[in-house]
Amino acid sequence: MVGPKVAEHSSLCDIGCGIGLVDLELSKTIDSITCIDRHPYAIEILKQRIQAENIRNITPLLMDCNAIEAGWDVILISFFGSRELEQFLPRCKKLIAVVGRKSQTELYPEKYRKFQKNTSEEVEGNLNSKGIAYSLTETAFEFGQPFRSEEDARDFIRTQSHDINPGDLAGFLAERLVATGKEDFPLYLPRQKAVGIFEIEGRL
Repeated sequence: MVGPKVAEHSSLCDIGCGIGLVDLELSKTIDSITCIDRHPYAIEILKQRIQAENIRNITPLLMDCNAIEAGWDVILISFFGSRELEQFLPRCKKLIAVVGRKSQTELYPEKYRKFQKNTSEEVEGNLNSKGIAYSLTETAFEFGQPFRSEEDARDFIRTQSHDINPGDLAGFLAERLVATGKEDFPLYLPRQKAVGIFEIEGRL
C-alpha cells in the first residue's frame, strides 16, 4: 500500500509509529527511517526488534510529534489522530497520510478507545476548507496485523489500549487471533478496512 508511494525516496519519518511493523518492512528499501512515538512501551518494543534483527537504518525516538525539527523526504502518518496535517508540510518533501473511513472495527477492544481518530471524510473536508492541494486514493483491503508470537500480539494490543485488563486482552485474542500456518508469521489478527491515502506536496 505505502511501499510504491515512497519508492525513490531515501529518508522517511513515521509519526506515531507504534511498534514499527511498517517501518521494519520499509527498512529493506529506504536508506534512513526515523520512528517517532510518545509511548515508551511502543518505542522499547521497536528498539528490541531492531537490535534482535540487527537493523541499522531505523532510529526510534520517544518524543511528541509537535517537537520535531528535522526534515525528511517523506513523512508518513498512518491512522494517526492529528487533524492538522499541514503542520508537518514544512518538514518534508511529501506527506502521506493513511486515514480510515467511518465505521471501521479496531485491532483492539472498542471500549478502550481513548479518542476519536480522524476519518478520511474529515481530512478531505479540512484540506478543502484550507485550499491545500492533495491527491486521494480510496481503497479497501485486509489490514490485519501479523505476529511472530502471542507475546507480540499482546504487546501490540497494549500499545493501542494501554489500560486493557488481562481478562479483556485474553478474551479479545481468543476470539480474534487466528493461525496462519506460516513459519515466519504464524499468527494473524484480521481486519477489513476501507481507507483514504492522501498525498500532499511538502514545503521542504
